Amino acid sequence: MSAAIQLINQQMIQPETEETQLSNVTPFEAISEQRLNRALAYVSQLQAEVRTLREELARAERLLEHKEALLRNAVLREQELRAELVRDLF
Repeated sequence: MSAAIQLINQQMIQPETEETQLSNVTPFEAISEQRLNRALAYVSQLQAEVRTLREELARAERLLEHKEALLRNAVLREQELRAELVRDLF
C-alpha cells in the first residue's frame, strides 16, 4: 500500500518529461499533431508568399504612378508645343 502511495506521490511531484508525454500520445493524436504542424508550416509559407506579393504590388503601383506622371508631363508638353506652333502660324 505504501509503495502505491509513493508511486502516485512521485508522479505528482515529478513533471512528465517530453519523452513520457510522447509515449502517452495515441497514434491518432500523433497523426493529428503532424497534420497540424504541416498545416501551420503551410500557413507560414502562404503568409510569406502574401508578403512578397504585396511588396511586388506596391513596387508595381509606384512604377505605374511614375509612368502616369511622365505621360501627363508629356501630354502637357505636347499641348504647349502645339500652342506655340499655332501662335507662330498666325
